[in-house]
Amino acid sequence: MSKKHSVIHPVLLPVIAVLCLTGCQNTVNSVENTDKNAVVNQIRDSRVITDRFLRDRLLLRSVRTARTEAGLLRVEVTATNARTGIFSQLWSGLTGENPYRFDYIFRWQDAGGMTVQTPLSGWRTVSAYPGETVFLQSVAPTAACQDFILEIKESN
Repeated sequence: MSKKHSVIHPVLLPVIAVLCLTGCQNTVNSVENTDKNAVVNQIRDSRVITDRFLRDRLLLRSVRTARTEAGLLRVEVTATNARTGIFSQLWSGLTGENPYRFDYIFRWQDAGGMTVQTPLSGWRTVSAYPGETVFLQSVAPTAACQDFILEIKESN
């Protein structure tokens, strides 16, 4: 009795293996940010002053101004804690900087650029977790205030 054996030509075996492997594989290659809503651009505004520690840790996203119904200047500054990524978060956790704390103060100016003294001005403290966006807001104390300077520094 003779048995028929089907023999695959030795040259075809690697070709069949490659076709099987590539047929089961997704051939679309794409790269994107983990956070699809992330804003990668940082704006610069001469009215916002930071210390050297915050320069790379807190990214300025927007500065918006409006007037209240009473005619007072209202300001909102949006910033994001840039301490993201596994190494930055690990370091922040080890050094006690998670959440990251910083202080800010709005200094109001009149039309001539002179500082308007007010007893309501004082430093405020904010905490921001890695990647978190914070909104720093204030309303001018008088209608004479036409502009502002926002000072931000790392909390002690």
